[in-house]
Amino acid sequence: MNKKSDSQLSTKVIQSEPSRSASTAWLWGGSFGSRNSVLLFHSSALADADNEAVIKEKPGYKLHVTYKAFQAETKLLAKLLDCHGISEAAATSNDFNLLWTGSHPKPGVLRSLSAHQRVNHFPRSYELTRKDRLYKNIERMQHLKGFRHFDFIPQTFVMPIEYRELCQAHHRARGPWIVKPVASSRGRGIFIVESPQQVPLEAPVVVAKYISEPLLVAGGHKFDVRLYVLVTSFDPLLVYVYEEGLVRFATVKYDRGPHRVWDPCMHLCNYSINKFHSDYVKSDDPWAENVGHKWTLSALLRQLKAEGRDTTSLMSQIEDLVVKAILASANSIITACKMFVPHTGNCFELYGFDILIDSNMKPWLLEVNLSPSLNCDSPLDVRLKSAMLADMLSLVGIPAVDPVIKQPTLAPNAGLAGGQIQGENRLRVKFKNCRRVHSAESGTGPRRTAALAGEGQQLSAEESRVVRMAVGQYQRRGGFVRIFPAEDSWNKYSQYLDPQMGIPLSGTRASSSYIVNNTPHNYNFLLYTYFFSDTKNTVTSVKSKPRTKRAFSYQENVQNKGLD
Repeated sequence: MNKKSDSQLSTKVIQSEPSRSASTAWLWGGSFGSRNSVLLFHSSALADADNEAVIKEKPGYKLHVTYKAFQAETKLLAKLLDCHGISEAAATSNDFNLLWTGSHPKPGVLRSLSAHQRVNHFPRSYELTRKDRLYKNIERMQHLKGFRHFDFIPQTFVMPIEYRELCQAHHRARGPWIVKPVASSRGRGIFIVESPQQVPLEAPVVVAKYISEPLLVAGGHKFDVRLYVLVTSFDPLLVYVYEEGLVRFATVKYDRGPHRVWDPCMHLCNYSINKFHSDYVKSDDPWAENVGHKWTLSALLRQLKAEGRDTTSLMSQIEDLVVKAILASANSIITACKMFVPHTGNCFELYGFDILIDSNMKPWLLEVNLSPSLNCDSPLDVRLKSAMLADMLSLVGIPAVDPVIKQPTLAPNAGLAGGQIQGENRLRVKFKNCRRVHSAESGTGPRRTAALAGEGQQLSAEESRVVRMAVGQYQRRGGFVRIFPAEDSWNKYSQYLDPQMGIPLSGTRASSSYIVNNTPHNYNFLLYTYFFSDTKNTVTSVKSKPRTKRAFSYQENVQNKGLD
């Protein structure tokens, strides 16, 4: 089969879909006092790729909104931005709205960001995406809060410093073990060993217990799930998971026998490995969700439900491990944000969570990917990833600001999504009814408390801004499901948060000391109280669906409304 370009695939996916330019809102006006509008994105805009007249009518073009991209796969992203009138800035220009990179920006780049600029990484997010750091952070929480609360990652050892511990573990429970480089992706450098003596010690690798009893579907094939997880803030913590994910199958049927032979196309599910196998099947139908060796998450859940399996419990466990993995790694990221990031809202990050489900329907976190692949090798990729990217950009909220003059030049209500401005007065009333979290302005000093102040106090300017940000993101969430904060999140996760500051706990005294002296607030408790208090009496309540109901939405949402 000849390899198609992203452009060709995009054309195939949208050729039968009419452009929505005439009736679609391209600006979101904000609520209760937002100074600037933000741009809205739609995957259907790809239909306008060759319609220059339509593109020139969009706010992104009129405001000269620009982006910069470095060391990243940006074909689909660039095409989506171009169709919204957003052009690429010169490599040397500092006048941009969006910076998209494939690696962590340097501290100097972060410090220079203006309030209207967005970058797709947080500093030190390698605490979550490097395999060795991820495991050590989770291991620390296992010691701090109990193994059973963080039992979602296979037993892992970092080589060469933990070689002795690996040998002891192997003596207690024989292999196999899977060896992975600490900072690679796409299945590169991964192999299975039966004993520690086969592990190379000259390079840093992690050695994890191999899950030898995976759940098998599609006639006996192993698979894993790629989830797209978006974090828009670490303090307060705001975590979203996209309603649709990808299921990647190994090409060769899984052999449970004791004399297994190492075959990457049997044991690994990475598309970058399996696509070269002669038996790999690629679907050319963007709406065929359970054909070939790449399915949608919805198709998998429907299949498992038809087999009588509890998909509600499965999705609840998956959401739980996503939140806990982020909580375990968040403290160092928060510290770096306070050191390097000048404006809350500058940074966001899309992570690729890879999850394996075993034969007992228990999900295991395999790894978290920095800059998950946006390559599109099939129409299904284009359909899913273009919708996900559009919803992500809308949710993040790129200000509708000319990057040169740094001021909005459109009428405030031009092209706004309906209904945002009308609720402004009601939302201001809501502020008056919301109790205030102790802050630096309240004079509580170092003895800050997580408790809210008395009735009648209004929120500080910074607290109001945090609430506006969270409410706006929720209203623009599209196909993203917010899993933190959620209605049950305080009961489930407050034990992993500092009782005074509300930030994720740290096992290192130096990190905690820095944040104590630079965190005069408890934003996580503020948002939880604001969103889920029983005393709310306005339309600003944005309660999330309970987990049991959300689990069904993963299966049904795409069927009911499509991916755009």
